[in-house]
Amino acid sequence: MSSFFMDALSRLLAAAYSVRGGYTRVSVRGQSIRIAVDNIRTFQRARTYSIKEPDTLQWLDGFEPGSVFFDLGANIGQYSLYAAKKFGGTVQVYAFEPQCINYYLLNKNIQLNRLDGQITAYCTALSGVSGFSRLYVPKFIAGGNRSQFGKEDLVAMKRPASHVQGMFGATLDDLCEKWGLPCPNYIKIDVDGIEIPIIKGAENTLRNPRLRSVIVELGTAEEEEEAIKLFEQAGFRVAHTSTRNWGETCFVFERDPQSA
Repeated sequence: MSSFFMDALSRLLAAAYSVRGGYTRVSVRGQSIRIAVDNIRTFQRARTYSIKEPDTLQWLDGFEPGSVFFDLGANIGQYSLYAAKKFGGTVQVYAFEPQCINYYLLNKNIQLNRLDGQITAYCTALSGVSGFSRLYVPKFIAGGNRSQFGKEDLVAMKRPASHVQGMFGATLDDLCEKWGLPCPNYIKIDVDGIEIPIIKGAENTLRNPRLRSVIVELGTAEEEEEAIKLFEQAGFRVAHTSTRNWGETCFVFERDPQSA
């Protein structure tokens, strides 16, 4: 299908949904959630909401009330929205999404669902070091993924950047220790290729006993081996692994009681 046809179809779809308020309503495990429809990509994300990442939804279902959740690579906010909806005001969500169009829709979805009291969104990249750099965006569209912070990694991106943003990146340790965000109890890491640097930049956060569990998607056997080693050094064990999340290898790490 040509890009011209896809663009035209996206515009027609967005126009059609604008008559209905610019969003579609979906039911996800009993939660009614509104998702802004800006193009075909965001429509598909809404349509596959319940089936695309079943392991992530199952992991979110296990949260304890009174928890803090960090969503790294929030995209348009599906999993932040679900956690906030399911647990009401008992779970506080911090959503991080550097791609500017996704960040706009993340905030729009928060507003559509009246969750601004529960979800705080930051247009910030998570990284292995804190500082200013560039974000390389292969698909400059709403709902696009595979953006890379710091360098243009064609292996992870699958195609050259169509847009480059100036962006500030931060380590998890700096977010919690230098800039005063609470230590999370749960972290989701879905960042398309820079998982290992982020994990290395979270040494103190991982060792904090308040952190209970982390879910992360890993792309290669080398990344899996290194991630397991880093988490085990911080007192975690592999609690679950599968490829049900749209074919991606998903790991759930939980704090090992014996390391406490």
